[in-house]
Amino acid sequence: MDTLQKEKNIALIKDVLRNYLLEKGFRNTPERYTILEEIYNMDHHFNVDDLYLLMLQKKYHVSKATIYNTIEIFLDAGLIRKHQFGEKTLTSSSYEKSYFDKQHDHLVIYKKDSDKEIEEIIEFCDPRIQGIKEAIEEAFGVKIDSHSLYFYGTKND
Repeated sequence: MDTLQKEKNIALIKDVLRNYLLEKGFRNTPERYTILEEIYNMDHHFNVDDLYLLMLQKKYHVSKATIYNTIEIFLDAGLIRKHQFGEKTLTSSSYEKSYFDKQHDHLVIYKKDSDKEIEEIIEFCDPRIQGIKEAIEEAFGVKIDSHSLYFYGTKND
């Protein structure tokens, strides 16, 4: 993605956050926008510890509690998505930016002979899954807004 498009995307998500904060009556703090921008500059999944360390490295003065609270706001505003990949970490939830992303699924590959230590996460989109979703909607008379599908495994030798 080129720099101009990235700047437009950042401006758009900041507007989404501004409108959400106004609608909910939350404070409009610069820290929230800084955290949001850092998340949208990432190209991978992250956890709170990752984000906190990144913010410290960039000399931002933000507490881990602020990050946790801000993450909850971003989740509710639809700006990020939460995942439970089953990894063994201090903060077991992973997150990813979601505002511009289409629905996708995950293949979680664990390191061999480890206790759920993640080697790699592969995102994929398979049109057959869309067909399954549509069949479920028809069979049960519902409209599915989103879904999550995770496959877990290790690489073959």
